[in-house]
Amino acid sequence: MSLKTTPYLTISNSYPVHDPVHFRLDFGRGKEQKCTEMSRRIQKANKVSLREIEETTDGYSYKTFLARWKEAGKDRKKRFKDQMEAEAFILTKQVELGNKDAVLHNAVTRLSPEQIHEAESAFQSLGERYTLTEAVQFFLSNFTRPDFTISIAKAVAAFLEGKEKEGVRPRSIVQLESTLRQFEAFAFIHGLADGEKPALETGRATLAREALATPEEIARRMPKEHRASFRAAVRAIGESSPSILPELLASLPADVRNAAADTREEIHRNRAPSDWQIVAKIRETVSVPELHTVTTPLVEGFLRSLRGKDGVSEANRKTWNNFRADLHSFFSWCADPQRRWLPNNPASPIVKFKISRGRPETLNLGQCEALMEYVAGFKDGALVPYFALALFAGLRTGSELPKLAKHKERGKLIDLENGVIHIQPEISKTKQYRQVLIRENLSRWLTAFPLPILPENSDRLIAGVRAHQKINNDKGRDILRHTFFSMHIAAFDSVGRACLEGGNTESVARRHYLNMTSPEEGKRFWNIEPATGEKIVQIA
Repeated sequence: MSLKTTPYLTISNSYPVHDPVHFRLDFGRGKEQKCTEMSRRIQKANKVSLREIEETTDGYSYKTFLARWKEAGKDRKKRFKDQMEAEAFILTKQVELGNKDAVLHNAVTRLSPEQIHEAESAFQSLGERYTLTEAVQFFLSNFTRPDFTISIAKAVAAFLEGKEKEGVRPRSIVQLESTLRQFEAFAFIHGLADGEKPALETGRATLAREALATPEEIARRMPKEHRASFRAAVRAIGESSPSILPELLASLPADVRNAAADTREEIHRNRAPSDWQIVAKIRETVSVPELHTVTTPLVEGFLRSLRGKDGVSEANRKTWNNFRADLHSFFSWCADPQRRWLPNNPASPIVKFKISRGRPETLNLGQCEALMEYVAGFKDGALVPYFALALFAGLRTGSELPKLAKHKERGKLIDLENGVIHIQPEISKTKQYRQVLIRENLSRWLTAFPLPILPENSDRLIAGVRAHQKINNDKGRDILRHTFFSMHIAAFDSVGRACLEGGNTESVARRHYLNMTSPEEGKRFWNIEPATGEKIVQIA
């Protein structure tokens, strides 16, 4: 009987297969049992086990993954923080052990031992599907190292500064910064070399120690009935630092001890350091990732790492699309010809999910009347222009209204004399010029309240009005624009006219806004005007 070993490697989308070494047996009849037993013994000899371990350091608990195997007659082990990294190591080690008796060839070569080892790894990764020459030609054809390199952190800072200069509203800047900082931390952590990874855990442990709850913080948050007993025990010890907590908890009655322990755990859970905080802590001590090294698999891996509000389940498709859109915008900006920091946009090949919108939320006539009556008396009508333009002109509150409010020629763009609002390409979401008619009721609102579109602290004031009028929910973000379309089509019986003014396609308008309200209610909507004798506030 002859025994041949043929290693093979199979990798799925997320995790490697755990049986990478396959043994092909050549044997005669009647010897199947013996050969099967030999195969089992060989595989057992090459086994690498993985076990999850929970460790505690200075009161901070974290999980590690311990790999164990036998090599050269000795037991070996290695710890990993990341499960995928541990499984990848096991995969490689099993192949290495399975090939330890493979036939070796002597050859005269100019390659160094490191280069030879790298070539062997490349051949093993490519398998029989591609040749090394094909892989090299593809790489050289599709990748060019940029003449100018920049770190992801500096690119993010430049991008956000550019968006601020373009007039992007502060809330959108905050959202973009949050997305990009999370991605930067993800790329930073996954780009660390093996020798740099201990710094990550050191930074995590340092931040955890700095965030330990003090006895007084625990006392303030624990149930009232236990506070007196807890503070008395603290005074008896005569120390108030977090280091006394083990001794302090041991001296308390069971009910007080349990309440204090639960409160401490809640505080530590809320203070758990984020990846971004850890990266900021160790940034100066390790290498930082450069922008041109970002690949599509890295971006997709980041999107797949996103989690829902429970912290466990995968993020929904809407969250995926939102994060993808932010990253796509960032990479497009970096790949622009005037910068060329990237050869292409690594987010472009990633799927964008189609999400069914369903029936849009709108306000009925009574809600519209109540809204405008309320804002007319709120803060001397400070928010009347904002809500009037959103409701009776259909301007997008997330992009078009803030840009119009900051435009240096907004007085000319809102042309009351000719009864038209000029939406310039730099204001329009679609980057196309359009006109919105200023109907009589909108003209009266803007004339009666000649105020800035966005007053000081407008975000907080608008949120308060929306909450008071019960339109401050997730589905109601664009509820004013939805109401404009439904009332426009109902009153004037023309989908085309509504789309020309609102900047939408007719297919979308027919699908979402047709027959949303009655013609009578639509006509009454366009007669909502300021009350007779409404006080006019003159602004210099």
